[in-house]
Amino acid sequence: MTNKTKKVLVGLAVLVLVVIVGALALVKVVLGHDSVREALAAQLSKSIGQPVTISGIGAGIYPRVTVNLEGVEIGQPARISVRTLHVGTDFRALLSRQIAHASLRLDGARIELPLPAFATATDRSTTAPQPANGGTASPVQLVSIDEIALHDVEIVSGGRTLRGDIEASLESDGFLLRTFALRADDTIVEATGKISDINGPVGDLTVKADRLSFDRLMAFAADFSKGSGLEAASTPSTEPSRATKPAPSVNPVSPSSASPAPKTVPMKVAVTLTANRATMGTLAIEKVSGQALLTDQGLTLEPITFELFNGRYQGSLKMALGDNPDILLNASLSDVDMGALTTYAGSKDALTGRLTGRIDLSARGSAPTAILESAKGTARVDIVNGSVKNLGLVRAVVLATSMRTDSMAQIKEGARNEPFSRLGATLTVGNGAMSTQDLKFESTDISLGAAGSVQLNGSAIDLKGQVQLSQVLSQQAGRELVRYTQDQGRVTLPATIGGSAEKPAVRIDLANMAERAVRNKATEAAQDALKKGLGKLFSR
Repeated sequence: MTNKTKKVLVGLAVLVLVVIVGALALVKVVLGHDSVREALAAQLSKSIGQPVTISGIGAGIYPRVTVNLEGVEIGQPARISVRTLHVGTDFRALLSRQIAHASLRLDGARIELPLPAFATATDRSTTAPQPANGGTASPVQLVSIDEIALHDVEIVSGGRTLRGDIEASLESDGFLLRTFALRADDTIVEATGKISDINGPVGDLTVKADRLSFDRLMAFAADFSKGSGLEAASTPSTEPSRATKPAPSVNPVSPSSASPAPKTVPMKVAVTLTANRATMGTLAIEKVSGQALLTDQGLTLEPITFELFNGRYQGSLKMALGDNPDILLNASLSDVDMGALTTYAGSKDALTGRLTGRIDLSARGSAPTAILESAKGTARVDIVNGSVKNLGLVRAVVLATSMRTDSMAQIKEGARNEPFSRLGATLTVGNGAMSTQDLKFESTDISLGAAGSVQLNGSAIDLKGQVQLSQVLSQQAGRELVRYTQDQGRVTLPATIGGSAEKPAVRIDLANMAERAVRNKATEAAQDALKKGLGKLFSR
């Protein structure tokens, strides 16, 4: 390398250094003093309709010309606080003392819901910028914002805290959500999509989560819906020259003059939702997949598919906002583990088997007790290959038909689980109970047809019907018993089932059985007499 070349390179290096130092000095002159801090606070306050305070200001030039605002607080009392707000802008715009096409990066932000009432577009003046004070022109104007990034942000709602990162590009009155990754406890929620109007908000999102709490989601939505949304401060300029034709500027005013308007845009967020596991109150569900619509009134999941009690739910689910939400369920169920379901309802293994059915129910609350007490609607259920705890139908029939005086005591002492191949019923649900007119219990040894009611919490059973021994057991019961109690060749007895799910009590109506015996015997005698009479008639 020649001396001449070295001198040129040294000269270029010095020139670059001079430019950098000069640019940094210019940036500090334009941005790094209290008048800029006060002007930016006033303009931000005007833009969002809430008091804004900034405790400190600094400036830098890498990777963009940047204003560093320290200790930013929004609201009174402050609902939003930011440790450091970095405002990046174009250097050419800065020469005109403007912050245009800015990128905002919030480090260490804390957002407490519900948000304060932010100003809407109609609340903001569209006239030319006014002096910040006493006729002195503002030292800098915040013209437009293109993107926002929140790093290490905390969102607090009802004592629950979400932490993570958010990045978005502003578009008109909304934004394009590029990154959304928040975590709480042992779950991480990720989302992408577009909010077309942040006042509602209104938009479409795709949400994925390892674990999801619908209760927390509803509480978060309720808190969010209490405040007005925050519109974009301005629409990014679409003109070719960024420095000479910026978007309309924001007028600085005193925070006290901003009058918050009531929320006029209803919340409407459509969500494509997937979650490995979710909870609703104390109910755990898995492999959630479906379409959700979040509004000011509540959450609608339709269609929605998830696994519960080792089975599958397919249909719709609606939940209203609030601590005691209204719930609407309309779905088909398949392969549900009844042992797990009855245990959840408070009666451990009172009923086992696999359920398939259809439900159309409404309820209120999040705890099992509240849901069971308020549930109403209709259902059709069919359960296969299970058992009813302590029912002992066969034993009850056998002992009752033995005509022993101590048979009822032996029934109670010897109660046992009763297996079945199928148990089905059409149910009407209400007032904490389910009633039926067509309950059918079928097993290898016995069948039962009954009507009545059962408390949903299993505390009381009131069913009446008839039990029939199978053809095989009827043949083994003895000729006389079959003769006097039979219906279609099978031993048939009136039965009442009472007690509770834990301790059902089967009672065979012996008096009715005796009446049947008398009636069958009379019928038999009449038939014999008729045969004899006809025999004599035809023998003549």
